[in-house]
Amino acid sequence: MQPMRYGDIIGQEDVVARLKGFGEFYASKHSTPGHILFTGEDGMGKETITKIFANEMGVGFQKVDASELKIIGDLSALVTNLKKCQVLLLSNLQLLRQSLANRLRGVYDYRYDIIIGQGPAQRTHVMDLHPFTLIATCPKKADCPQELLSEFSLALSFQPYTRPQLQAIADSIANQVGVSLERGAAELITQNCDRPGAIDIVFRRLVRAINKSVITIEDVSQAFLVFGINVRPGAAPTNDVSNLQHLSGQEFERLIAVLLSRMGFQAEMTKTSGDGGIDIIAMLDKPIFGGRYLFQCKRFTPDALVGAPLVRDFYGAVRADNAMKGIFITTSDFTMQAREFGERVGLELINSVQLQKLFLEYGMLELENG
Repeated sequence: MQPMRYGDIIGQEDVVARLKGFGEFYASKHSTPGHILFTGEDGMGKETITKIFANEMGVGFQKVDASELKIIGDLSALVTNLKKCQVLLLSNLQLLRQSLANRLRGVYDYRYDIIIGQGPAQRTHVMDLHPFTLIATCPKKADCPQELLSEFSLALSFQPYTRPQLQAIADSIANQVGVSLERGAAELITQNCDRPGAIDIVFRRLVRAINKSVITIEDVSQAFLVFGINVRPGAAPTNDVSNLQHLSGQEFERLIAVLLSRMGFQAEMTKTSGDGGIDIIAMLDKPIFGGRYLFQCKRFTPDALVGAPLVRDFYGAVRADNAMKGIFITTSDFTMQAREFGERVGLELINSVQLQKLFLEYGMLELENG
């Protein structure tokens, strides 16, 4: 099988574009790419994209989980054996022991201090390391040890996948193992798996259990029942914006995160409440209007308007967060008092009609027909 390349990646367009540009810049300077931080939940494709980055750069790849590094000797053995220009994937950086995090800072400059002896006879031997690229991962940027944040030349946040992207990923995984999926089967799998890693695990379990070259929706339904997976065949897809009232709170929040990504934001959900509640923190990397934005998403029925008390509470959160701007999004509308308060304090209030226009403008209404 040929090594995967950027063109094989489904979804994460912004991550891929910025990673590609990052690698090309260093290649043009004939230097080793700087260190990179990937943020996102498990199973979002961070390891796969790291391998592809190494393939594109034509260098070696090695991975280790930060939790596996117990003592300084473990870190020493790892970094002193890296080959020139190698890509090292250090997953779950948030689990790295504090003592090792302190030692890792020196490694960023390709130098490593080895302490020999004890007491008055103790001496420090400085070893030069081969230049390498560290790609570290953690769930959120806030989870990264603070003393290491400044060492990363690039930080990229992985965004939620749309349903068509997940279905394409399911078909790709099926193709890799030599089977095919009926469309209904792919849809059922992706209704119950919202990220590539989960699809891969469930799909390979299905293949072993079903043992057929073509997997039907009936096969998946029966297998899910046996596996104890809570099947939701009638669930609305996370990209279906035609009827927002049918989405769960979590699906609505993920949908908004996809929209923000298309608008150019680097979005990070900090709390999933299940009713489409606070918060999404997003960064906009643009002149004049760039900075930190705070979003609140509320999924209400059309006749349940958002009142002034909720908007006031959100304004308090925006002030406490020192965000550049606060944006309140709802699937219904706002009372007159809520709108008057929002205008007075500079909050942007987006109702269901405005939201549908945004979905149309950024191509998300086309997804349900794609």
